[in-house]
Amino acid sequence: MTAIRRLLWAAVLCSIIQTSLQEAAANPDPKPAPKPDAKPDAEPVPEANADAYQYHEAPPHFGFHGGYAGGLGGGLASARAIHSSASSHHTTGGEHSHCALLIPGHGGKSSHFDHAFGGFNGIHSGGDSVTCITFRSVDAAFSKARDRLGLPRPKKEDNAEQRAELGAILLETTRLIAKEYRLPKDVIVNGLPLIDTHKTIIGTVCSDFTRPAPCKIQKYRLISGRCNNLENPHWGTAMSTFKRFLLPEYEDGLDRPREHSKHGYELPSPRVVSAHIHRDEGLHDHAITIMAVAWGQAIDHDMTLTAETKLPGTLDDPKCCGRDRNFPACLPITVPEEDPFYSLFKQNCISMVRSRPGLTHKCKLGPRTQINEVASYLDANWIYGNNERISNRIRLYKGGLLKALPVFREFGLKDMLPLKLVEPENGCIRPNNEVFCFDAGDSRVNEQLVLAVIHTLFMREHNRIVIELSKVNPHWDDEKLFQEGKHLMAAIIQHITYNEFLPMILGKDMMQKHSIILEKHGYFDGYNPKVDASVTSQFITASFRFGHSLLPSTIERWSPNHKYIASQRLSEMLRQPYDLYKGGWCDQYIMGLCNQVAQAMDDAVSQEVTNHLFQEPNKKFGLDLAAINMQRAREHGVPSYNDFREFCGLPRIHSWSDLGGWMANKTVNRYTDIYRHPDDMDLWSGGVSERPLPGSMVGPTFSCLIGLSFKDLRYGDRYWYENPGNPSSFSPHQLEEIRKVKLSRIICDNSDDIKKMQVYVMVLPDHDINPRVPCNSGVLPRIDFSKWADPHGPHHGGPHHVSGAHLQRLDLPPGTRKHFDNPGGSDEETNIGAAPDLLNVGPPLSSYSSDYNPLNTDFGFTKPDD
Repeated sequence: MTAIRRLLWAAVLCSIIQTSLQEAAANPDPKPAPKPDAKPDAEPVPEANADAYQYHEAPPHFGFHGGYAGGLGGGLASARAIHSSASSHHTTGGEHSHCALLIPGHGGKSSHFDHAFGGFNGIHSGGDSVTCITFRSVDAAFSKARDRLGLPRPKKEDNAEQRAELGAILLETTRLIAKEYRLPKDVIVNGLPLIDTHKTIIGTVCSDFTRPAPCKIQKYRLISGRCNNLENPHWGTAMSTFKRFLLPEYEDGLDRPREHSKHGYELPSPRVVSAHIHRDEGLHDHAITIMAVAWGQAIDHDMTLTAETKLPGTLDDPKCCGRDRNFPACLPITVPEEDPFYSLFKQNCISMVRSRPGLTHKCKLGPRTQINEVASYLDANWIYGNNERISNRIRLYKGGLLKALPVFREFGLKDMLPLKLVEPENGCIRPNNEVFCFDAGDSRVNEQLVLAVIHTLFMREHNRIVIELSKVNPHWDDEKLFQEGKHLMAAIIQHITYNEFLPMILGKDMMQKHSIILEKHGYFDGYNPKVDASVTSQFITASFRFGHSLLPSTIERWSPNHKYIASQRLSEMLRQPYDLYKGGWCDQYIMGLCNQVAQAMDDAVSQEVTNHLFQEPNKKFGLDLAAINMQRAREHGVPSYNDFREFCGLPRIHSWSDLGGWMANKTVNRYTDIYRHPDDMDLWSGGVSERPLPGSMVGPTFSCLIGLSFKDLRYGDRYWYENPGNPSSFSPHQLEEIRKVKLSRIICDNSDDIKKMQVYVMVLPDHDINPRVPCNSGVLPRIDFSKWADPHGPHHGGPHHVSGAHLQRLDLPPGTRKHFDNPGGSDEETNIGAAPDLLNVGPPLSSYSSDYNPLNTDFGFTKPDD
């Protein structure tokens, strides 16, 4: 009987393969081109199909559809997904038992779900025969996973929580199939994603969660990033998954974080690597300012926001070393007993929780992915939000303005960010219930005070821009002003990033190699719809975390006259931005960013973030950022440092002596103490430890990976500010104005009393090559907004010149107003109100409260010595 079965299966499989290949060649499936439509539309959100939403009924039997999946490399070179002629109707159970994937040379097991026995029932055979994974088996595995984990109805607003719920079910489906068919890692990674899940019950569920909608060509970006790429509308969108340069490496091939090297050695705890390799050795860079570090974090938040698992119900962060240690998503970092710091406090654990599982395009099976909650493009959404709910919360809906808090206006000072009144505890360490952090388009605005300063600058810059636009276009209404301001702001951020930031990080040679040097005149004609601008997993877990090496131990305040005033420990400013409650201090921190030198780019990291990250006020220890970087990469399945060296065309490290020319000798010696083989080295650790390339801040591996990512962001963005021929394109005259912009000009325009600034603020001032110049000099020109005049545009109402009435105070909770209203009270503050030029002296000007005593308060604010 066994021989007969083999012959029968061989005949059936040969017939299926022959038929599918013939029909795939005869039935190409071209995609219709989208119709142009210049009208700006709201984000399309199709409603879920309620009639099809019968998830708990018996699975229907779907027919095979046209299509083709190419061959695989390695041992899966001839594995194929099986399809037949195009059809949208359901077929009989017999047809549905056909193969979804053939895996030659895998022991020859063909399995399908047996409803009589409530489980899988397969035919096993030895030798080199073929394994057939049936569509019925996929349906059965999905049904079992869905019943085990539960699947709620999709909500109206697309969010990470519901995508993660379906993603977890697909992971469990993959796990069940892998277990039933005894699949090796390479089949899980390379083979299972070939299965066309839209020919199973997964397809119906998937469409309800992802809700694909047709694209239209329009002037302004959709807030989600969707339809930027008209051929692949999902590329780079909010709630999509991070792409990969290399295939993932999980311990089990599916989702378990790496614990062992390729040679079978157990990997050291990330805390051991951090404490031994990345010690705080206090070396400074020779030219780079903290502003470069701040800008890097701001644009990182523009492109990435990894969805992290929260506690159900409360949506709080789990305490993975405390009461929530048994929470399934907890992934705490082990601390050895002999740890030089944590042992002092008897701590053997650093809390960390896993990222939510992602939902791939078309709900493919395969290894775990992760969700990016924001669009990958440089689109300024860290200012404006990544969905309509956030955007609505921060917009004033008058004159195109963003909300602002005019608490210092009577002192002639500019407005501050609005207060975070929604979920005030989220991302904020509050001394009491009457003190609030700030609100902005990105939830991480309060992560550190420096970031809140950057957000404040660009909230002010947006409002300044729309005021100027309203002067030259009095017929523009609120929506037009807002969208034009946002469109221009995205261009400004792109220009500053590629004109000021990347040349310092990568250097001219690497920028030329990756073709990311900006055009000096005219348009850039390099847009390529085949380029996926999605951010990669290695970018968010390793290569763009290079800036953690640059972080100082303290943040300095300087006067507008470029004189040092004081400094404060970095750990005391994380999630505690309350120094900005003090009038004039925002300027002082801006001046500090432009005058304080960053730490050197090397393997050393400040203990302010390796021992005290997010330290709570009543504790003496916090988290370890360096250890979290490595643990995060492992849980995302990011391959090793050596694998990425090879990917970048660098020689693979076979022995520790091979590292000698790439890293300092003391660093290599430290690596030999804790890693068994160079293949074990974590990407972030190896990347920051490399010697910088000539003219660059980073070594060859990170130069390669960062350069490739920013090349994709330029070539894969249809709305890139230099692109011609689109409704979104700037005119040649407008483009020339944008090219004038420098970050120093934005500081001059949006600070309170800064009169002089070096031309390039990410570099220390130098009399010859980077001099300080007056803000009112022609060296720092302003944009000429007359180039945006639209005299023939439609009239939408009266002029919208902005007055103070447009920026009324928010309705604040009881007890809060006293910290903001009527600033002043002391003789010093009264004098400053009458003579704003006294801002030059440096001390704080006022508090938000008329009865505020800086020497007697529970806010933790103190008045520095005069």
